[in-house]
Amino acid sequence: MADQQDPKVAAEEATKEILKQGEQDLPEDKQTEMGKPLKDDTGINPDDQSFLQLLVEKIEKKEIDLYAPSSLLNEELYDGLDEQAQGKADYNALNLLSTIRQIYNLWKLGERETYQIQNLVHQVRITKERLEEIGGDIFII
Repeated sequence: MADQQDPKVAAEEATKEILKQGEQDLPEDKQTEMGKPLKDDTGINPDDQSFLQLLVEKIEKKEIDLYAPSSLLNEELYDGLDEQAQGKADYNALNLLSTIRQIYNLWKLGERETYQIQNLVHQVRITKERLEEIGGDIFII
């Protein structure tokens, strides 16, 4: 029979090896490089690009407050909704605004052509369009 190592001993050895590797420091330039989102050479979808520009403009003009979900809502339509529909709109505005905050933070860092920002912008745009198919033009974006 083959010699089998005790699973507990194997786990302890693996843990020691991982900890030993964690003690090695990467040079600062390598750490910075590894922390940057990957760039997408194909570029952002034109619809997403115009949507991103709209978001940034509305944030910088203070039309959208990154910490007030109600700032995303079209008040005229919102006020005409029943209580249950308003609750859904509030919930979706909160979720959208959370993602918009992530997008704007990446934008401020100069990360404009990365997979991360492209996917987030696309996600917000598609979600907003899907929600507005159901409830009308409820958002100002």
